[in-house]
Amino acid sequence: MAIPPQPQRLVKHAEPDEAADSSGSPSPITTTLKDPGESNPSSTDHDTITELQKTDSRAAAKLAAAKPVFLLAAVFLSTFLMALNGSIIATAIPKITTHFNSLKDIGWYGSAYLVSTCSLQPLVGRIYTHFPTKYTYITFASIFSIGALVCATAPSSEALIVGRAVQGIGGAGVINGAFAVIASVASPQSSPLLIGIAVSLSSFGTIIGPLIGGALTQRVSWRWCFYINLPPGGVVVCTLLSLGVPEQIKKQPVRNNLKKIVAEELDLIGFILFAPACIMFLLAMTWGGNEYRWDSSVIIGLFCGAFVTSLVFAAWECFRGEKAMIPPSIARNPLVMFGGCTSFLQVGALLLLSYYLPLWFQVVKDDSPVLSGVMVLPTAISQAIAGITAGKLVQIIGYCTPWALLGCILTSVGSGLMTTFTVASGAGAWIGYQILAGAGRGTVVQMPVTAIQNLLPPKEVSIATSQIFFWQYLGGATLLAVGETIFTNTLRSSLKTYAPGVNQQGVIDLGAAAVRSGVPKADLEAVLRAYNRAIVSTFYLAVGASSAAFLTSFGMGFQKLPKKQDPKKSKGGDA
Repeated sequence: MAIPPQPQRLVKHAEPDEAADSSGSPSPITTTLKDPGESNPSSTDHDTITELQKTDSRAAAKLAAAKPVFLLAAVFLSTFLMALNGSIIATAIPKITTHFNSLKDIGWYGSAYLVSTCSLQPLVGRIYTHFPTKYTYITFASIFSIGALVCATAPSSEALIVGRAVQGIGGAGVINGAFAVIASVASPQSSPLLIGIAVSLSSFGTIIGPLIGGALTQRVSWRWCFYINLPPGGVVVCTLLSLGVPEQIKKQPVRNNLKKIVAEELDLIGFILFAPACIMFLLAMTWGGNEYRWDSSVIIGLFCGAFVTSLVFAAWECFRGEKAMIPPSIARNPLVMFGGCTSFLQVGALLLLSYYLPLWFQVVKDDSPVLSGVMVLPTAISQAIAGITAGKLVQIIGYCTPWALLGCILTSVGSGLMTTFTVASGAGAWIGYQILAGAGRGTVVQMPVTAIQNLLPPKEVSIATSQIFFWQYLGGATLLAVGETIFTNTLRSSLKTYAPGVNQQGVIDLGAAAVRSGVPKADLEAVLRAYNRAIVSTFYLAVGASSAAFLTSFGMGFQKLPKKQDPKKSKGGDA
């Protein structure tokens, strides 16, 4: 803090008869005056003050430069945690179902989180558009941590499901808020690299989640899969509370306009129509072939309900126009349309490999759940490195679509090579093919978000970004459901081909984890070949999705990212 200027010293002028006393000694006043040759104290004080002011200015500049670093670190941490939480429970579910004796609830542990996260995406985009980014982000991060605490301390299976749903609500805001913060603090030059880092951390968390979950479940307790979120979550909230977050656009003061914002801007009627449609579709995709047959009345009813409600929602959004939860102008934007399709396909393919590749290691290669998580690290590492590298290349060259196309090619080739896996495949094959597919996916997944963050007007960024994440989650749920159907049907037919003498339904009912212990040794090799074929068949779906994403990527266009901040883009203040 700069030192305030010192008050000037007042010097009393002596009268002639007071200049000296009777003894001729100088007056006390005159003794305070220095000779001209001596240094001027006011000059020395001024130099000292100036130097202190310069020091304070340099310290303030360093602090100002450090604030975005801390802010981005908190955002990256929360993004990683959110992705980790989505997959960490996969290897803990067997222990959870045993603990609660709740095999009937196994589907809800994953779907409760997915459904709440996916259905809230469009509404979250509107919330970030009209409410302060800082406090909105803190609210969602706190909800996420509360959900983690509910899960960690859950006394029953029902409580765990509720906690997962609460986590999903918080996660929907965390992932959107992360990119809202990046858009607020990043310059156009640094934005692609920072988005690449965030997306890479998210993908890395998704892939290594089962590894961490398996280690915690095996070494400590499944509850630590949720406790692990609390300390970093507290760090994120405290960091955000202590720092200001700049706003991209000017927003109405919430205190005086809360009712108006909620009634006119959030489009709650649109959300009330959208959420049930999304939930019914996701439940149908999750339950189909597992809880119920695909041709059962429950699944058909869910699909019909989702379709009809979606039509009503679309009509309402058209009626609302630009005040809609998903404004038609944004929904029709090629970046949003084709970027959403690319995200749907690529993230769906990513989750297919993330789910079935560890299964291949466990069943075909006889690895433990923890070791199978280690075996997929080539995918995680190559994806993270490629994501950051692609972000840097976009920063230098300025185009997103070429890298999306390259990523789709690499992903298609890598996934295609994985379809050649056999029981005898060696480490060179499964490591090399993973690196190829991981590098491709790391290159392409971030490109729709990068393009939207840099090419759309600031007032549209949050809503458009939420659309990309909605399609990502929907793609993951859809392709996983289709993949599971392919896996089950192929396993059944392969058992007839390779092991006609075994009880096919009995082998399927055993589950993947008990195949080696439950199948007679004489039939084990044939059963493993059937499992290998069934798992590999899901990789063909990943190849098809990645190839289709190559085509949809062209629709994003070849517009160059701006190098300098557009002066027409209005900026709000710090929150």
